[in-house]
Amino acid sequence: MVTNASLQTEAGNPENQDRGAVIAHGSRQVLVITDGAGGLTGGAEAAEMAVEFVRQHAGLLDGSGSCASLLQKMDQAVAQASNAGETTCVIAVVGGDQVFGASVGDSGAWLIGEKAIDDLTRGQSRKPLIGSGGARAVPYVRQTVGGEYLLLATDGLLKYTQAERIATVCRGWVTELPTPRLVELVRYPSGALPDDVTFILARL
Repeated sequence: MVTNASLQTEAGNPENQDRGAVIAHGSRQVLVITDGAGGLTGGAEAAEMAVEFVRQHAGLLDGSGSCASLLQKMDQAVAQASNAGETTCVIAVVGGDQVFGASVGDSGAWLIGEKAIDDLTRGQSRKPLIGSGGARAVPYVRQTVGGEYLLLATDGLLKYTQAERIATVCRGWVTELPTPRLVELVRYPSGALPDDVTFILARL
């Protein structure tokens, strides 16, 4: 069960092509992160369309297989949209003592425990992306225990700092959400960011 969840996004490029959402559906929480393909026309539109696709079909997500199936349908829908490019997408559904989902691309979902980091999306297919018409969604499922943290993030966070530094900040969450400190992990001394940074941090 999710006791608290926060979405944060900050632009590192002239146009922020990342998107995300936390969607409550009955006893489940559906988390989704997308990252429009940089340098390609329609990346932001593809990312937005992907999030809305999950929002509209959240009630269908009752297992990892259904998440993968939804991503395959999303791929075809985005590919057919004249104004949309391509995007990554990670879905995580939290219900009871389980988290399940599926992903395409290089955005990720991590389950962070007291001593270990479980990269739920380590087996994902990075290309082709959602919107290509040939994306391959990879499902995952994991039992959870109390006191873990679920992090969904684009590569603007995951690529530019060490995993253990991210985990240390998450584990330090006692009262106030540590989301600003996560962004600071990848900020240059100049104040700029290496890429758009978007993530959802949830306490289970």
